[in-house]
Amino acid sequence: MSERGTNSITKAAEEHHAELWAELTARVYAVIGAVARGADPEPSRGELLDYLTREVVPHLRTEERMVYNLARGAGERGLVAAMEVDHRALLRQVESIKKAATPLEAAMAARAFLVLFALRMEKEEKVLLPVLAEQGLDVRELIEGRPEIVGTPSPG
Repeated sequence: MSERGTNSITKAAEEHHAELWAELTARVYAVIGAVARGADPEPSRGELLDYLTREVVPHLRTEERMVYNLARGAGERGLVAAMEVDHRALLRQVESIKKAATPLEAAMAARAFLVLFALRMEKEEKVLLPVLAEQGLDVRELIEGRPEIVGTPSPG
């Protein structure tokens, strides 16, 4: 695979992560803002949970199946294990947001999810994908056409 091809798919993954990050940030801070104002955070929490269930969790699951299996097969078991710890923590935080008994617990769980997601996103972009590319693995072929990982292409 050419470096240009790898760079383009890495860039697509980064752009999709940026989209996820922007949406997550807005939705998490809607929950936090409602709590801070003493307003009902349930509508915001519901929107956040819907977004997590519809967009973020499928993204994480697809990465686990596709990218992590490729990395594991390439001998990067330790790196994959570390990434899987992050994924499990993120999924636990989704449950914490769902099960939060108070508005403050919901806001804290949502913020924790956001921080964990940022760390996992950076590890993938700055460590995992470059390691796979250095080994000559065709990450582009694996994830191209997977909107859960790289987003939906812009028209035109």
